[in-house]
Amino acid sequence: MLRVILTVLSVGLGGSIARAESPRPVDFRTDVIAALSHAGCNSGACHGSPMGKNGFRLSLRGFDPDVDFNSLTRGELGRRVDRLQPANSLFLLKGTGSVPHQGGVRLKAGEPAYEMLARWVAEGCKDSGPALLEKLEVTPEKLRLASDAPTKQLAVRAHFKTGEVRDVTDLAVFSVNTAGAATVSPGGFVTFNRTGDAAILVRYLDQIRSARLQYVRTDPSFVFTSLPPANEIDRLVFVKQKELQLNPAQLASDAVFLRRVYLDTIGVLPTADEARSFLDSKEANKRSKLIDSLLEREEYASFWALKWADVLRGSPTTISERGVHSFHRYLVKTIATDKPMDQFARELLTGLGNTLNKPAANFYRISRTPEDSAEAFAQLFLGVRVQCAKCHNHPFESITQTDYYGLSAYFAQVQFKGAKFGLDDEIVYLQPGREVQHPTTRKKQDPVAFGVPAGVLAPDEDRREKLADWLTRADNRFFAPSIVNRVWYHLLGRGIVEPVDDFRDTNPPSNPDLLDALAKDFVKNGYRLKSLMRNILNSHTYQLASVGSSVANATGSSKQSDFAADPDRYFTKAAIRMLSAEQILDAISAATGVPETFKGYPAGTRALELAEGGVNHPFLQAFSKPVRDVSCECAREDDPSLPQMLHLLNNKGMLTKVSSPHSRLASALREKKNDAALIEQIYLATLSRRPTAGEITIATRHIEKLGDRVQGLQDLQYALFNLGEFLLRH
Repeated sequence: MLRVILTVLSVGLGGSIARAESPRPVDFRTDVIAALSHAGCNSGACHGSPMGKNGFRLSLRGFDPDVDFNSLTRGELGRRVDRLQPANSLFLLKGTGSVPHQGGVRLKAGEPAYEMLARWVAEGCKDSGPALLEKLEVTPEKLRLASDAPTKQLAVRAHFKTGEVRDVTDLAVFSVNTAGAATVSPGGFVTFNRTGDAAILVRYLDQIRSARLQYVRTDPSFVFTSLPPANEIDRLVFVKQKELQLNPAQLASDAVFLRRVYLDTIGVLPTADEARSFLDSKEANKRSKLIDSLLEREEYASFWALKWADVLRGSPTTISERGVHSFHRYLVKTIATDKPMDQFARELLTGLGNTLNKPAANFYRISRTPEDSAEAFAQLFLGVRVQCAKCHNHPFESITQTDYYGLSAYFAQVQFKGAKFGLDDEIVYLQPGREVQHPTTRKKQDPVAFGVPAGVLAPDEDRREKLADWLTRADNRFFAPSIVNRVWYHLLGRGIVEPVDDFRDTNPPSNPDLLDALAKDFVKNGYRLKSLMRNILNSHTYQLASVGSSVANATGSSKQSDFAADPDRYFTKAAIRMLSAEQILDAISAATGVPETFKGYPAGTRALELAEGGVNHPFLQAFSKPVRDVSCECAREDDPSLPQMLHLLNNKGMLTKVSSPHSRLASALREKKNDAALIEQIYLATLSRRPTAGEITIATRHIEKLGDRVQGLQDLQYALFNLGEFLLRH
């Protein structure tokens, strides 16, 4: 129970906490709104939905107290409150389940939230002035719990501009981001079920904070075993793994590494000759030499341009047929020349002119309104999803409507000429005087980037330059971490922050020290991708096998237990994932030596080199090549599906490639090589490794049993195309 104080106790952080015999009057805008939030009454799934529930509507999470006050005191002719008998108020009877309530029991008599609401009714259902909450304090904010103490009570204090400080633990809303490792009670009592990290979201009114706790249930038999760190990445990864009683897998074999690094760096498989040369090499540094050579290949630029084209939404439907090719060439050149990413971001943000000649300006042809531009900018370059703040403050982060429309204001003056359906180009220009209006205050919103104002702007000044200056500052806490996290995700299969475009305090990185070190090194090396990628690719963390114990202890047991954290978050082994639609099609073409044909493109064009999304090609459509309608990595489906497998098993185009007289196999047959050599050639070209003795025996027996050497070898290659080893990146 919150109580008013007669004697003021110093709290050491400024302000005071009041304690007294008499309860202070209930404040509607702080106490009542907080109590409704604590009970979940104003959540999006309940009465906080846009239309409310069963005729009773509250603003989402108390965003608009005026609406809530009117709904409670005047809605249903005032029947929801009973000032004479507060316990008989309809909203309390329903909340406690005393009368039928579709939302179930949300309140219990005697609990702080119920008592606060009942006292408010008894005091006459008074409104109050604007809430003066200044900041929220959570204790502890960061803590590692002792092995014999897997629980912790959080305390929450609200600091008001009046200087008053209240303990609001009983009215705050708590949730946890890692439910498997820990749980949190409605009163802020955290309980760990196993070793792990947990970020606890704490919300009171419009303020959100988080507490990060770690618990390790000490296993006396645990012995950490790993390879010696190859670089700083390994040191930071292995330190975290050891801390959480996780053991990394062993180093991947040369054959696995070879296939993985080709697919991750340039998107294509090595040829049989390239595979044979690498596998036979005895050089101690052959892996690092291969990495250096791949980063200089032409396919590297095409592959990583494809990744940026996907999230930048480059497609004929948004920027025309010619426009998408111009934009694609710009992206390829950006990657090929290793253009610094801060320069790339600035070019996109400040683009002006004819979009065919100034392809960076296509950023605005895709994001045509100030709001769309702000959302795309935040998601692409900050790793932050601000969409929720368009209509209300963000429910899971301290992102407000002012943050949303403050970003939008930077793009308010962007306009278009020639914006007619069917035109290949448009001219992007600035029109001074155009502004964004804040929907709540109904006033002009000044440009502001998460609390940092643009400052004084001349009438004809390009305010986007100010935004680019803020974005590319070395101390910007979003830009460099977001870019390195996105690259890490593409190379390791999972972001340090996951999802990659959801940076927030309540979704912390799995390894903060690693993300910080990568970001600082990225800035130090001039925001260049090649340096970043070279560092990651040369780490043992990247080169680990995809199988192996993550939790093995001194007894050799690999059984998952509550002594170890969830290994998937901490990069203990390589992620196994499906190849992309383009990679599979190109791999089939490369292995057979028969290129795919695409309408409007010259012979020999790879699927990875296509400029547009949503290509009208049955194979690419079946394997979910994105149409590029969202700025999200999630547009590509990672998990194989039954229709895809059936498509492979019955694919006429693939059969045609395998049996083509122009295939690599046909050429090898004409050279009169023996069966063992041909089988090895097929394995090297398709799986990037030599066959085992058992596999050679099986293939040889099949050829002999069939009685048709050509058909038998074609069957072998077609069978390999349908293996998980071919379709998955290990």
